Amino acid sequence: MSSCDSPALVKGLVPLGDARNVLAQRAQQYGTLVETESVALHTALTRVLAETITSQINVPGFDNSAMDGYALRLVDCQQQLESNDRIEFEISQRITAGDAPELLLDNTCARIFTGAAVPENADIVVMQEQCEVTESGNIIFPNSLTDVKAQQNIRPAGQDIQIGQTLFQPGRILRAEDLGVLASMGFSQVEVQKKLKVAVISSGDELVEPGNPLSSGKIYNTNSFTLIGLLQRMGMEVVGPFFAADTLAETQDVLTQASAQADVIITSGGVSVGEEDHIKAAISSGGELEMWRLAIKPGKPFALGQFMQTPVIGLPGNPAAVVVTFYQLARDFLWSVQGADAQPLLVLKGKAAFTTKKSIARTEFLRARFNAGEIEVFDNQSSGVLSSSSWSDGFACVPAGELISVGDGIEFYALTTAHGHG
Repeated sequence: MSSCDSPALVKGLVPLGDARNVLAQRAQQYGTLVETESVALHTALTRVLAETITSQINVPGFDNSAMDGYALRLVDCQQQLESNDRIEFEISQRITAGDAPELLLDNTCARIFTGAAVPENADIVVMQEQCEVTESGNIIFPNSLTDVKAQQNIRPAGQDIQIGQTLFQPGRILRAEDLGVLASMGFSQVEVQKKLKVAVISSGDELVEPGNPLSSGKIYNTNSFTLIGLLQRMGMEVVGPFFAADTLAETQDVLTQASAQADVIITSGGVSVGEEDHIKAAISSGGELEMWRLAIKPGKPFALGQFMQTPVIGLPGNPAAVVVTFYQLARDFLWSVQGADAQPLLVLKGKAAFTTKKSIARTEFLRARFNAGEIEVFDNQSSGVLSSSSWSDGFACVPAGELISVGDGIEFYALTTAHGHG
């Protein structure tokens, strides 16, 4: 167990590891929430594979030359040296990529280029730099060829992929490189999970949409845009965004609209204990809600439940807390119900380039940068400072109850996965 998943030091706070386990169990109970569809290969980037991919062909499908040079038979080389003091052949054919070669005639060679198919009876390709061209156009080869092993500079059929080989399993999030591999096997269509539809709901009478003037006491709605970007980067379809005013009736109405259109609902704000936080009551009125006080900073308030049978994840209202709780909790749940394989954040080990002034009873995720093994943190770690998330490329983890000094070894959660998916 990572020190960042250690038990809570304060009674009543749920450890991060426990919260992850509950989310994983709930996701397993829901199963994959989307059906499958067939899409054109060129549109399949970041889509979740829904079929087992087994090759029906060899890749490459024929022996081919690894370089520009000349294809010939070793037996002809041996026979030449038995009667001559050098190996000299005339060129009987010229083979470029895409040509169908003929069998080599006795005591001849073929001019061949990289990637071109090798004649069936040729067993070696000699790079052009090792050869000499005579005035008559014949090719002189080094006498040392008689000591060379067969198949030199020849890439065999099936070197990359063999018939019957399984390449990918359902749940894989397709990368650009995967599309190339699929194309090499002749796939033009691929079966994938439909995009998960995620409704984004922000709540709070203090919020104003960007582009409108701010009056006293108002702030611009940032959480919707952060969540939309995070979901789009995961290849999911955003529903909304919706805005819920600080009344129970309006919150219920927005949740009803969202549940009718989406597979999952994510809210930001309204999951605390304030008199104007209506998310809890609204969700409970149409389903059930489990609220936790997490042993992490930022992001203590967190909720999980369902409304009209639609899963609901309730994130805190503070902008930086939204980012932390999304990456640490919501993201894995979404991948699971999308039908995708687990995509854990890449955890790096590094040395702290900072100190902490006091220990706290919660695991703290500091917005940070990873620079050549040194971990630098943003100066202001307030949960309301969203610019810290834009500045950083991950989180430095400070375990509960610990003080950090410059040079201490700590964990860094990079905001990418081991497979490259944000």
